[in-house]
Amino acid sequence: MKRAFKIILIIITLVIFLGAGFILTLHLTEFKPPESKIIEVSDNSDNSSDNYFDLDTTIKLLTFNTGYASLSETEDFVMDGGEKGRMDTKEEVEANIDGISSILERENVDIYLLQEVDVDSSRSYNIDQYDHYKTILGSASVLAYNYRCVFVPFPLDITQMMGKVNSGIATFSDNYTSEAERIQLPGSFSWPLRLANLKRCILISRFPINGTDKELIVINVHLSAYDDGSMRQEETAALQAIMQIEYDLGNYVVVGGDFNQTFPDAVDITYNSGTDTYTYDYLYELIDENYWQAPPIDDDWFLVNNFQFGIDISVPTCRLLNQPLDKVNSANNQYYVIDGFIVSPNVTISSAETLDENFVYSDHNPVKLEITLNS
Repeated sequence: MKRAFKIILIIITLVIFLGAGFILTLHLTEFKPPESKIIEVSDNSDNSSDNYFDLDTTIKLLTFNTGYASLSETEDFVMDGGEKGRMDTKEEVEANIDGISSILERENVDIYLLQEVDVDSSRSYNIDQYDHYKTILGSASVLAYNYRCVFVPFPLDITQMMGKVNSGIATFSDNYTSEAERIQLPGSFSWPLRLANLKRCILISRFPINGTDKELIVINVHLSAYDDGSMRQEETAALQAIMQIEYDLGNYVVVGGDFNQTFPDAVDITYNSGTDTYTYDYLYELIDENYWQAPPIDDDWFLVNNFQFGIDISVPTCRLLNQPLDKVNSANNQYYVIDGFIVSPNVTISSAETLDENFVYSDHNPVKLEITLNS
């Protein structure tokens, strides 16, 4: 009996020791980006007027959360109520990368804003997706990391653990980029959860414009998803402050990406005075109240300051990964409108379109925007 007790005690002690050592390793290797950092632009175009944007001409942009080429129609995800943390094979990831690449090449826009782009991550079989997209687009590019961890021990199923993660948001363009900057956003999860979690940021790219000393400021965003909502509010407020500063300088501001908040016109908000609460009636209604909810963007600040939303609500931009996509009965799928653009008052929106790719290669659909910069 004493021998069995000793063996159990040794096993418990070993587990505690290994667990403490693992947490210490995560703590010592935690990704701690600076508040701001200038990032080198790869393969930048020549600094000449031929590679500058022009006023009063059409500029096309596309935002696409690629889901690290691992969240396609066959997949679920543990944080959304599913079970998985990675695809079953490298070949499946490669097939998704090829499908995403075909969409990017087909659209042939001036500026691409991509989110969840993996670089040497275990969860996507260590494929350098950023380098691949650089190659197929053949344009200048910049990557801002927002997720770096030596090992993410989640989900708890050892066969599904995400493992090493290096991932970020990336911007591509054939036009000359005068400067690119990563800005750390406020808010974080508490310790130790933050050790293996994202460090949200925005990526600012500055583009010269012919005939003026003003710049086109393009901001790539991917805001928080699984917090209680308070981090998204902090992040949005920080984003608004930057947008206002740039616009006050006379620059043209375009923000695009995955906001993880429902855009206006895709939700009706009712205030309940008796309980001092709000009721949300989503265009793509919640099938189950326990599903993840994308709260509405607080549009008051944007409307008061005459910023404009470049969105298309006729097609959902995202699906919940509680299960593989139900292609037989779409009513069994949970949809959202959380991807799109916000632009400053000195920009004219010609069109905004959510491309209906049926979530074949990612849990998001791309959104394309056409604008002109007002002279």
